[in-house]
Amino acid sequence: MAVAVHMGTRVAPISWVGVPSQFVGKCSAVCRTAEECEELVRHFGSPDFAPFQPVMVIAPGAAAPTLIQGMGYATAAELRDCAVVAWHNLTERAALLDFDAARERSGLMRREAVDAATREALAQRIAQHKANPVTDPARQPKYPSTKRRNMYAETVD
Repeated sequence: MAVAVHMGTRVAPISWVGVPSQFVGKCSAVCRTAEECEELVRHFGSPDFAPFQPVMVIAPGAAAPTLIQGMGYATAAELRDCAVVAWHNLTERAALLDFDAARERSGLMRREAVDAATREALAQRIAQHKANPVTDPARQPKYPSTKRRNMYAETVD
């Protein structure tokens, strides 16, 4: 008679720094570097371990972290392969996106000139208002009616 002994696998502790708050405590691993992605099997302890919680890949410069779902079916070796590919895709995408070139293509001013231009525009606006306080009154915000109906003052007889 064969007896199968199942033992729980103890997973290394995770640093939750930089992880979005809705995912804290809900990921089986967090990969922040390519080396961490490659050592994912060592993190889980066995290549055939299948975690139920997702693996998060946080690449620098990426718009958002990537979650790789294993759902208890994908092994740690498969998750490692997916994490390595996701890491390389995220870093390549971040390297291709040059924000300064995109600003120039869209006709916006250089990033270095924005602060000086904003200060100059505000100074001109203040000077214009001080020169003409009657004809250039302070702007008041207009709030839309939330009930979409007109309110009339009550008449007292």
